[in-house]
Amino acid sequence: MFEEILHLNTNFTSIVRFASKKHAITLPQALILFYISQQGTSMSELAQYLGLDPSTITRNIEKLEKRNILYRERSTKDTRMIYVYKSAEGLKISNNIEQEAENILIQSAKDGVGVQNVIQKMNWNLEKSKSLK
Repeated sequence: MFEEILHLNTNFTSIVRFASKKHAITLPQALILFYISQQGTSMSELAQYLGLDPSTITRNIEKLEKRNILYRERSTKDTRMIYVYKSAEGLKISNNIEQEAENILIQSAKDGVGVQNVIQKMNWNLEKSKSLK
């Protein structure tokens, strides 16, 4: 099972990387865009979730910010916290990449709903096991 998941991850990463190139963004930048919620996401949450160093997150966010794909705001409740938000352009790019990847995934799965249910269940169990550590 490990090998199959490794291959699935490699293929999924390739799909997202291919779709991201059309918008001149890297895979890590695309993953940052995917994880930013409508309410904004703190930079520390992004680093923790993606398993990247804060300096790597900052560098990628600065590049996306220069292109007006996202923007940062300091929290009014805790000035140490900086939240990242998608701009209208960032939302458009994020949706386009996600839709293109989704289309490829749907084409490759004969029973898309069944596959999606299994993946959701596995992710839920993996998240649960992470919290036990």
